[in-house]
Amino acid sequence: MIQVQPEPFLRGVLPGLSWAEGGSRLPLAGCAKLTADTVRAARVPAGVHLAFTGPVSTVELTVEVGERTTVPAPTVPEGFVVRVPGSPSQLVPLPSRDGTVRVRLPERDRDRVVRVYLPESTEVTVVGLAGDQRPEPAARGPLWVVYGDSITQGWSVTEPGLAWPSQVADTLGLDLVNLGFAGAARGELLTADVLAASGAEAVTLAWGTNAHSSLPTSTAQIAESMRLYLTAVREGLPEVPVVVVSPIVRPDAEHVPNRFGASLADLRAALEEAVRRFAEARGDDRVTLVPGLDLVAPEHLVDGIHPGDAGHRSLAEGVVPHVAAGLGRDVVPAGAGAT
Repeated sequence: MIQVQPEPFLRGVLPGLSWAEGGSRLPLAGCAKLTADTVRAARVPAGVHLAFTGPVSTVELTVEVGERTTVPAPTVPEGFVVRVPGSPSQLVPLPSRDGTVRVRLPERDRDRVVRVYLPESTEVTVVGLAGDQRPEPAARGPLWVVYGDSITQGWSVTEPGLAWPSQVADTLGLDLVNLGFAGAARGELLTADVLAASGAEAVTLAWGTNAHSSLPTSTAQIAESMRLYLTAVREGLPEVPVVVVSPIVRPDAEHVPNRFGASLADLRAALEEAVRRFAEARGDDRVTLVPGLDLVAPEHLVDGIHPGDAGHRSLAEGVVPHVAAGLGRDVVPAGAGAT
């Protein structure tokens, strides 16, 4: 087996961060100032994976196995998920302790990207990598950073790689960093600063559902939070396309006031109006609003709040054209690019 360093193959982590050192999708310095639910969710490796191309057919991963994470869904696989877009995935069980995992990669053309997603149920660090032939890291596409809540994190998909941001990235050949945080994502300005410093070539914001009941807020506050969030992002990324997706449908909250008298419909309308006002006031035609109400059908919600696999496909299909337009990109076949 040919030994190589795993870092060049790692995807889904912000530039300058090391999953092996921090085990978080957020910088550790920022975590010290964020709420506990956001910090816990950041330790789930949503979208974090190794990306290979070339003729290698078998890789060996040397892993360190830690504690269980905040499990993102009852059906989350207990192991590595190996995926070539357009082909069936395979599950490689996770050992119960530190050791080596042998992963047979699917047969494919050598320029096809194969992704090995880290388990989301347990804290795992890949500290060594070897292949039967020299592994080649997949080429990187434009960096796309997405901020959102449990829906963005992929809380309710059956496998890693099926959350809507991963599907958009596969379709457009983008290098995705998923900053979706289950139970959190209420417009925390420290995360806006992370986005602003990321060097991203495109940004998407998809939050607001948790402002109804997880940490209730008013229409005035959600509007001001969005204005400030966009302002902070623009301080570091003045020209990049920013796509804002407002909350998807949630039947039990659409017309039910929270403690401050705001239904989800009210909060969605206030958030959308704040995005429009921000763009108009600054003459910023690089900010795009995607109304979320009709992106997912109610029957595609597995628990009345979170979309299942079909709902994530629908959400991705609704977002793809707007991210592509912002980047001036054509839609490419799934798997032809690298994330």
